[in-house]
Amino acid sequence: MRCLAAALFLAAPLLAQQCTYTLDKTTVNLPATASATNTVKVTATPETCRWIPNVTAGVGPDGRTPWLHLAQTSQQVFTGSGTFTFSADANPIGATRTGTITVVSENTLNPFVNVTQDAAACNFGFTPTAQTFPVNGGSGAVTVTANCAWAVSSNAGNWLTIPFTSAGGITNAVVPITVAANTCASSRTATIFLSGSSLPKNLTSNLTQDGSASNFSLSGNSASVDAKESDNRFTVNTGTGCGWSATSDVTWMQITGGAFGTGNAPIAFHVIANTSAERTGSIHVTAAPGIQLTYTVTQAASGPPVPTMASVNNAANYATDAISPGTIITIFGQNMGSSPLVPLQVSDGKLTTTLGGTQVLFDGVPAPMIYSLKTQVSAIAPYGLAGKTSTKVQVSYNGGVSDAITVPVRDSTPAIFTLDSSGLGPGAILNQDYNVNSSSVPAARGSVVSIYANGGGAVDPAVTDGAILGSTLSWLKLPVSVTISGADTKVLYYGLVPGSIAGLVQINAEVPQGIVTGPKVPITIKVGGVSSTAGVTISVQ
Repeated sequence: MRCLAAALFLAAPLLAQQCTYTLDKTTVNLPATASATNTVKVTATPETCRWIPNVTAGVGPDGRTPWLHLAQTSQQVFTGSGTFTFSADANPIGATRTGTITVVSENTLNPFVNVTQDAAACNFGFTPTAQTFPVNGGSGAVTVTANCAWAVSSNAGNWLTIPFTSAGGITNAVVPITVAANTCASSRTATIFLSGSSLPKNLTSNLTQDGSASNFSLSGNSASVDAKESDNRFTVNTGTGCGWSATSDVTWMQITGGAFGTGNAPIAFHVIANTSAERTGSIHVTAAPGIQLTYTVTQAASGPPVPTMASVNNAANYATDAISPGTIITIFGQNMGSSPLVPLQVSDGKLTTTLGGTQVLFDGVPAPMIYSLKTQVSAIAPYGLAGKTSTKVQVSYNGGVSDAITVPVRDSTPAIFTLDSSGLGPGAILNQDYNVNSSSVPAARGSVVSIYANGGGAVDPAVTDGAILGSTLSWLKLPVSVTISGADTKVLYYGLVPGSIAGLVQINAEVPQGIVTGPKVPITIKVGGVSSTAGVTISVQ
């Protein structure tokens, strides 16, 4: 009716007269409650001027203006002065709103009344106050009842999602939430907050998500270690960011890394040496109250010290680069035997493979022993090494076995024994009259000397490892040459020493005529093209 009247009014032809309109009020302030009747007086001059009231504009938080209503009797075209009345709905929003009632007239500029309505008192509600999600997560919601501006947030981080488009408003709303799967053994909690204008304290909804013991495991549950001190580790497996802690229940096992951690991470622990009977201790790893895993360590009883080897040496020159079949070796180390020294022993015509509880193993096979001592042992490399490129050497003492040293194997590793066993200086050489060659007993030029050496390699005929030789001569398979004072000599014999142990090499050579004489004439041997080390001398007159 009002719209029709306005349309008819506007369709009427304009009068030639100039009209003026005066309103008894241009602003109206209303309370937030409903206002039934409000009157505005319009004075029109002259009285023939026409006009009609119309709700033309409004601004409010809800974006609407139907809250202003003209009375039924005011929805008509007025001629001359008159009054119109209007009412206002109660303001449900906690924000001031405004509207405009315009007096539509024949003039270009129309008078109007600005209507302002107070904000309603803010009210807020937030449900549920608490909720629980399973370990696999899922979707849920919180419900906001409000008539003022509000916002929803949480302290959960990225495992609880609130869509940005739903996280705020000014009226009632259902806010969806999404909870990600929990990869921890422990449950986790979060708080969802409702904050609002004029809300003195945030409203909260508490959220709890279950954890699962299946999200927590160890890389193993036990280990056995020997009696010596050692460092070890195992791994905790759980979700990223999931916390845990570890404790040891014994003093002899100490956690050295990883007493506290998150996610997948190692726990390192140190076990001190055991000096008594076998013992057992545990490391307890706790991921949550009532969720604990145990890693048990059993340490062997104390026993004799485990042998350790420092080096495997040619017994003649102490070279460590390689050995050959039949080489007499010296091993330096610790806990390899008893004190004092235990000398070689012969049984059934050959050296025994055990001396005072000590054995030298080549690829796990005991070798003939020459002597044993706590810090030094000597043995003979088996002739069975022929054809191999390397061998693993270990020392066993009273049941304890050292770590292996891998030693290259060559066809020959020649070295001349020396009188002071240093590998340098006067060689272990007999003159032709069987006297030991020395500066006081030199060898004559043209005489034959016997040179005692090591590392000659395979022999023909073959001999038993560690055998005490008879009168049968076993020659070295590889060719041999001797150089004295830079001159090649005539070699009469090169092989094993009759009446001695298989492995000791004897080379009989003629002292060349015309060489330089003196107490320190250099001498070297060559077996299969490999030369002995320099620094060994012979005394020549």
